[in-house]
Amino acid sequence: MSLPPGFLDELRARSSLTQVVGRKVIWDPRKSNQGKGDMWAPCPFHQEKSASFHVDDKQGFYYCFGCHAKGDAITFIRETENTSFMEAVEILAGEVGMPMPARDPVAQQKSDKRTELAKVTEAAVRFFRMSLAQASGGSAREYLDRRGMSEATRDRFEIGYAPNGNALLAHLKSIGISEDMAIEAGVAAKPDDGRSAYDFYRDRIIFPIRDPRGRAISFGGRSMDPNARAKYLNGPERLLFDKGAALYNHGGARTACGKGQTLVVAEGYMDVIALSEAGFEATVAPLGTAVTERQLQLMWRMHPEPVIALDGDKAGLRAAMRVIDLAMPLLEAGKSLRFAIMPEGKDPDDLIKAEGRAGMRAVLMAAVPMVTLLWQRETEGKVFDSPERRASLDKALRDAITPIKDRSIKRHYGEILKDMRFELFQSKRTQSELDQGGDPFEVTPDFAAPPPASYDAGYGGMDHGGYDADADMGYDDRYADAPSGAGQGSGRAGRDGAGGKRNTDFEARPKREWDPKTKSFKLPAVPVPSTKSSVIASSDDSYLDFLREAVILATALRNPSVILEFDARLEALHPTNAEHASLLHALLTHADVTDPQALWDKVLSDCGKPALDRLMAHPHVQIASQVQRPDVEMAQMCLAEELAKLKARRGYSTELSDGILDMVSADDENVTWRLAQAAEARNRATKAEAEDRAEYDIGANGAEMKRDERRALDDLIARISKGKGAQGGAE
Repeated sequence: MSLPPGFLDELRARSSLTQVVGRKVIWDPRKSNQGKGDMWAPCPFHQEKSASFHVDDKQGFYYCFGCHAKGDAITFIRETENTSFMEAVEILAGEVGMPMPARDPVAQQKSDKRTELAKVTEAAVRFFRMSLAQASGGSAREYLDRRGMSEATRDRFEIGYAPNGNALLAHLKSIGISEDMAIEAGVAAKPDDGRSAYDFYRDRIIFPIRDPRGRAISFGGRSMDPNARAKYLNGPERLLFDKGAALYNHGGARTACGKGQTLVVAEGYMDVIALSEAGFEATVAPLGTAVTERQLQLMWRMHPEPVIALDGDKAGLRAAMRVIDLAMPLLEAGKSLRFAIMPEGKDPDDLIKAEGRAGMRAVLMAAVPMVTLLWQRETEGKVFDSPERRASLDKALRDAITPIKDRSIKRHYGEILKDMRFELFQSKRTQSELDQGGDPFEVTPDFAAPPPASYDAGYGGMDHGGYDADADMGYDDRYADAPSGAGQGSGRAGRDGAGGKRNTDFEARPKREWDPKTKSFKLPAVPVPSTKSSVIASSDDSYLDFLREAVILATALRNPSVILEFDARLEALHPTNAEHASLLHALLTHADVTDPQALWDKVLSDCGKPALDRLMAHPHVQIASQVQRPDVEMAQMCLAEELAKLKARRGYSTELSDGILDMVSADDENVTWRLAQAAEARNRATKAEAEDRAEYDIGANGAEMKRDERRALDDLIARISKGKGAQGGAE
């Protein structure tokens, strides 16, 4: 729907930003001046004690000096209520009494029809709730009592009961609602054989389903009859209700997500209610069907990374796999899913009753990303003991990530799956080596002495069409310091020319030495597993980033007065692991604390002692002077330099990755120019690391000596000489 020119300006002019924001904050009377429309309060978008959130009512804008949130009344409603732009406009227009612009006749007719149908469903809600409180609802109340649902919870979720017979139809007719309207609203049905209409829900506990705007659009019913064909029954799809585009508890979850909660997706009505009552208010459920594409988009509008909480049985895992296949083509940067698998045999309701909120929270915190579940699907219960089976795994993984449209996301999926594949096969190979006492794939020639002169001739040689053993087995026959006659025959004369010496490009390769004691050739040194896994051997750019982050965080922690100066650059740090991210979040949250010990205590409370111990025990942190002896000037220099190096190196890596992809798809000189600029920026930022800033003096003997060291030596000699002179005078 398009808005006419001037409508938004008129809406902003009529609305008072102070009144809109005032519903969500408590104004600071010391800083606020209501007469001038200059209002201050603690920010509703992040936790703080000081009033850094400013509202200028005359200009119609707000701004937070802490988290830098800004906007007008429409933006504020969108952010706090988690609504779309048009929904925010409708809310604000309703508050100031402005009618929304008229739509085209067809759309207006449908809107009017929906309004009339919503009146029918609201009447049904009231009837069902009333029926639960009457004698006919006794068995339903007993069932809810057994499930532990309190009266307050029933009222909050408007739980009702549909009695047997056609009681609802009779009630609706008594208040002037026709049978046809009841059928269109989905609360009644009419057989195709011409018989009279009947209540759609009978002898069922009723769960009203509302849209984000709070309108009752349909119902879910849980049968009280254990022999019923359908345990749960959703309303039929009508003009008001599309089950593939609706979520149970959508409105409540959207509000909770706007307050910072993570969206949780459960399987059923009772799971949603149990989770909400346990404090996980941002919980929704699909309506009796597998999650649809439209429902996924609704979830992502509420939260960028919903957690799918599924039962731990086979059916729950199958449902998770279907969601993964559905989500793959829709993935974008910042939009993904995580999966929390319940203990086997339990649903969220059961888990909360058994272990409480803490148990449920532990399961949600342990939610795994999509790639982990994808790997589990392709590998669990399978044996990859042959090249064909391993190739089959490669194909299955490629096919699984092929639907991903975002090139960057697809690349990251490929890298993670490649690492998982390496770990799987490497672990199997390592175990095989332990079992067999060696590397099962290592080619070990079976000889106790150097090959005789007739070694090649026995196989016919390459020129005779024979099998070249050394070419296939991968070793070199150019032996050095071997016993007389060893390997010096003319077996290769037919291939290499006279004298048996090969004229190839491999002459520069190191020659093997013969060991008379072991009667074999000395093998080159091979790194052992402990060396290969050491920090020195594995320290790539990502590890260097980790080191810099540790120094940056420790510097900010020990010198808190510099945090506000670098807050914008610290916010853009993007730590390499979750622990660094947690520490950074704590530092930025308490950026207004300037006392080092007070900041230490707050970070300790937020992140725990192990995280701080690991940070401060790092060797690179321990040798940082500004950490051991806090110095504001040194801390400023350190943060400026290290943040610049990180930004330059990461920018170069990003440009390099994107540039490679662009080179494949296009022949554009702009790509090489971008890479050159990024490389130059990286080199400028890291140049200081390679420079030796020391100044040297040349001695009489021509040797170089650092100037500062020479000065220190001269001072020492002068003090010694002065001391000797004073001692001689005393004597």
